[in-house]
Amino acid sequence: MPGSLRFPRSARLLAKADFDAAFAHGKRIGGAFLRAHVHLTPGLPARLGCALAKRSIPLASDRNRVRRQIRELFRLRREQLDGRSIVFAARTEARTAPLPALRMDIQRLFERAAALNATHASGTISG
Repeated sequence: MPGSLRFPRSARLLAKADFDAAFAHGKRIGGAFLRAHVHLTPGLPARLGCALAKRSIPLASDRNRVRRQIRELFRLRREQLDGRSIVFAARTEARTAPLPALRMDIQRLFERAAALNATHASGTISG
């Protein structure tokens, strides 16, 4: 497998401090089923974290299904997202989302995250 299509440990947000930074300083982008917090980290590779609350998606199998889709689409777009740490949080609608609609929502969020740059350094991105 080519190195660019892998999902190595270095591409994952693991530390609580990284999640906290994304929530506190990241731009919030909303979708139909998920919300993404994008923290601009120039010069660093793209990293991904998932914060899928049991309150939003009660069944572990459903949380894992959503997490697998997020990770797969991130793996395919990772190079386009360099300089960003992204944390996904679930809305309750994600629990029953049909797979094609969920994947489309994730793709849109990644496209919007890729479009962010330093000119959007303050405030929340809406739309």
